Amino acid sequence: MVVVGLRRKRWRAGSNVITKTVVSNPNGAPAGGEGPGLRLAYLDGLRAVAAAYVVMFHAVIGFSAQDLTGAWRLLRRTFAFGHEAVAIFIVLSGYCLMLPVVRKQPEHYAVELGRFLRRRAFRILPPYFAALAGSVVLLAAFARLRSPSGTIWDDSLPGLELHPIVSHLLLVHNWSKASAYQINGPLWSVASEWQIYFFFPLLLLPVWRRFGLLGSLATAGVVGYAPLSFAPEAAMVAIPWYLLLFSFGMAAAAIGFSQQASTLRLRREVRWGLVCGSLWLTCLVASTAAAGAWFRHKPLVDLLIGLATLALLVYLTERARSHERGYLLRLLESKALVGLGHFSYSLYLTHLPVLAVCYFWLRSIDCSGVTLALGLLALGSTASLVAAYAFHVAVERRFIYRR
Repeated sequence: MVVVGLRRKRWRAGSNVITKTVVSNPNGAPAGGEGPGLRLAYLDGLRAVAAAYVVMFHAVIGFSAQDLTGAWRLLRRTFAFGHEAVAIFIVLSGYCLMLPVVRKQPEHYAVELGRFLRRRAFRILPPYFAALAGSVVLLAAFARLRSPSGTIWDDSLPGLELHPIVSHLLLVHNWSKASAYQINGPLWSVASEWQIYFFFPLLLLPVWRRFGLLGSLATAGVVGYAPLSFAPEAAMVAIPWYLLLFSFGMAAAAIGFSQQASTLRLRREVRWGLVCGSLWLTCLVASTAAAGAWFRHKPLVDLLIGLATLALLVYLTERARSHERGYLLRLLESKALVGLGHFSYSLYLTHLPVLAVCYFWLRSIDCSGVTLALGLLALGSTASLVAAYAFHVAVERRFIYRR
């Protein structure tokens, strides 16, 4: 899961804190639209959709029996793309981390390494370590959670051994299939994101300064996909090609806001709505007509998802600038999705142990089959939201604005 941050303006209205995401041009003028800046609230909406989808993916696919038929089979098919949702998070991360670079360093494309890493560490690591500690405590406190269940939770076991705990503390657990999903499965992607943070200022931006957008994309592609040739098993766990998806997000930010001639030309001459629709339609057709190949070839699928998300971000930014916002943008800017997006990182970090606790409790009262599946869907999703918001208030929120 990716957590990204833009500059936020905050207003107090009574006892409520209202947040608005805005982007300005390097000279301080609005980047587009009217008012103090271009609102990018849809980014929170996108994070909310992706995080909620991952929860549904684990609730429907991870804990339900595969022999359920009828409407449940259709539901399983609908929520079978949890990996793709994580890929969208990676593109969003590249987009949001590139925005201040484009805005404040329009010619140099540089960040101060130490300050950048401190800010990123302060933002994502305390909630990560808190979720890790909570998961270990749950495993230690409840013996039932340490028992094989035939569900996705089994990937978390054994979670109390020294090796998985140490590898999670060092954020290298994604390098090995044995430890990648132990303790709390979704935490593997936090390690992947943290590792990408080092490539961003040390490789991707320097190459961009020297060779431009295409040079940076090509470098990310070579570095990201090369491990598939000499360490394919490890690469299929660590997903190093996420580096290219991250660079797609960087490209989307540059296309949307850079004043350089090459990106201006891309912004003005490409019909991004058509490109976006075509790519997502291709994803839909390919995942339906060739489902077996789709789920076997993650490196190629992620490439397509990344390109489609790049186009979506540029298109939504165009719509945000215009007076014709459209249904999709209005949906992503809705109060419900934006509100959920504010604690989507907490939801991602905590939902799997919550689902596991709900699953074992339902089993303890003799729920099974469709009753168990529907019960987990209702109880698990609700409990995940409640627990995530509590975690956000208690832990994550403390590290959002104080940097």
